[in-house]
Amino acid sequence: MFRRNSVLAVLLGITAFALTGCMPHMTLDEMKAQMPQRPAELDRLNAFVGKWQGEAEGRFAMLDEPVKMTGTSEAKWDGDRWFVVSRGVMRMADFPETQGMELWTYDVGAKKYRSYFVDSMGMSGMSEARYDEKTNTWHMTSDSYGAWGKSRYTGTLKFTDPDTMEWSMTENMGLMKVMEMKGTSRRVK
Repeated sequence: MFRRNSVLAVLLGITAFALTGCMPHMTLDEMKAQMPQRPAELDRLNAFVGKWQGEAEGRFAMLDEPVKMTGTSEAKWDGDRWFVVSRGVMRMADFPETQGMELWTYDVGAKKYRSYFVDSMGMSGMSEARYDEKTNTWHMTSDSYGAWGKSRYTGTLKFTDPDTMEWSMTENMGLMKVMEMKGTSRRVK
């Protein structure tokens, strides 16, 4: 047993040495020249930057009446304008306010916008979005995990003017639709 492990360790060492020796050598200037350029698609996220106030109505499968919601958020560029960070607060009926944070960026390899989010109700998840320039509409899909398990959100967001966005989303748990929401958010001047 000891002999077999020794032989394996020597083979792994030789392999690691050989692979390390294959790494190209370069100067710091050559390394800087290979740094990726900021993709122009990130500039489209400028539309979301600023302070926002919103109101929405949610229809939940388990409730007879719709629920009113309000919220505020602020989105700012960060990371040398490689990503947008948004922090917000939502109020729904008599529930305690929910605080949340989201990070948006552009995935060059997948040619999609991506976001990552968490909130104080224990939900976390990832989204991907694409922008339809012809209709000025964002189409989004999110996979999240929260207090009631895994969910998938699908929705759209459309700017009716530079300071107003109308959005809608549907939440499904498996094949069951559990919520529909529609809202409007306005930039605060």
